[in-house]
Amino acid sequence: MAGTPLRAALDLRPGEGAAVAWAALTFFAILAGYFVLRPVRDALVLDGDPAFIPWLFTATFIVMIAVAPPWGALVARLPRGRFVPLVYRAFALQLLAFALLVEREVAPVAVGRVFYVWLSVFNLFVVSVFWSLCADLARPEQGRRLFGPIAAGGTAGALAGPALTRVLVEHVEPAALLVLGALTLEAAVWSARALDRAARRLSSAASAAPAVEDAPVGGHALGGFAGVARSPYLLGIAAYALCAACLATFVYLRQAEIVKAALPDRAARTAFFAEVELWTGAATILVQGLLTARLLRWLGAGVVLAILPVAQGAGALALGASPTLGVATAVSAGSRAATHALSRPARELLFTAVSREDKYKAKNLIDTLVYRFGDFASAWLFRGLAVAGIAAAAIAVPLAAAWVALALALGVGLRRRAP
Repeated sequence: MAGTPLRAALDLRPGEGAAVAWAALTFFAILAGYFVLRPVRDALVLDGDPAFIPWLFTATFIVMIAVAPPWGALVARLPRGRFVPLVYRAFALQLLAFALLVEREVAPVAVGRVFYVWLSVFNLFVVSVFWSLCADLARPEQGRRLFGPIAAGGTAGALAGPALTRVLVEHVEPAALLVLGALTLEAAVWSARALDRAARRLSSAASAAPAVEDAPVGGHALGGFAGVARSPYLLGIAAYALCAACLATFVYLRQAEIVKAALPDRAARTAFFAEVELWTGAATILVQGLLTARLLRWLGAGVVLAILPVAQGAGALALGASPTLGVATAVSAGSRAATHALSRPARELLFTAVSREDKYKAKNLIDTLVYRFGDFASAWLFRGLAVAGIAAAAIAVPLAAAWVALALALGVGLRRRAP
């Protein structure tokens, strides 16, 4: 691959190609599985009243609180070569159990609601574990160059998943889609192992680079809470994730109201959500392929992080002014493309400059518990604003302005830690 246009375009150094390819493939498998399931989840939940969604966010937040200590204990005791496969396979087994319940039509309404909560936990958790692994294996300088191409692998999965759902939804039962999701997780286990081996070979070949560790992280089960509490840098990242969750939830709930009113048929809603995912994926992979790595090198993480609050603040205003399906599609696809193509790689880059314990414990806490707290709190805030007759944009725009300032401050913090 040396000297090829692809290597030059991706700014790959000798030996990095295999690690990047395996990382991209792992992320592809993870997001393909998730996005096979997401359109079905979003369509099923709209069989009921969208006003019930805040209760599901509340349940998700409670589950995140329950999961945080066991995750901290697992990371403290096992090396990543054992706990990453263990976590992914545990989720795969749970998917197979859901498939059995759905196939036998056991308590469809209750199972559907539990599955909504489960998928909300699953999504953040498996993605957080993947990026913890990448932050553990990469140096900050490598992250600036390589996290964009790696994220593009996930975007390709995010395109493949809804495309499969759109093709299969008329031909197979939902249980078959759950089994497909479990198979993608097993594929992610094998490719993550290959990524770890490739990173070890790269580390041993570069004598100037620090060795890639695979020892247990150590510490105690609640180390993530302590790590965030004692570090202004990590507190800033947590605040950024909280802002992201709040504005994303405003957009999601407004979109749900619009879709519920315009598309009463479940199959039509499933097709609509799958189409939104396809537009999101197409925009994301275009930006990732052409801009992400270049913007991170030219502008730095702080400026790149600031793009998302601008996009979501503008989106909230647009939905308030013109609540139509076309605007909902454009706002959802645009803001989520900014999230996946720009904000996510830039935010993961922030974690390359923290300790190994914080990469797995504090990062997972921020990615899951803090993010879902944002969902939970903003969902109820959205409902309260609606009851009071206040437009969500009245909160969204000032929040987006503060979020921009926070993004720039985090960029300064990263430069101080890893010039």
